[in-house]
Amino acid sequence: MATADDFKLIRDIHTTGGRRQVFGAREQKPFETLVELGWLKRSSVDSRATHYQITDRGTAAALRS
Repeated sequence: MATADDFKLIRDIHTTGGRRQVFGAREQKPFETLVELGWLKRSSVDSRATHYQITDRGTAAALRS
């Protein structure tokens, strides 16, 4: 179930271009929740960062909230 913080984060990602680069495991937790909801997908992982991209479902969630 999505929380108010999840909707806030997906709106922020949507308004800033639909992509986000995250460094460190601690910062990834809220983004992984959005992956579980189907709102984001991991587009790549390298040794220093994880890259996320918004999905169509995430765009719909951002626009309806």
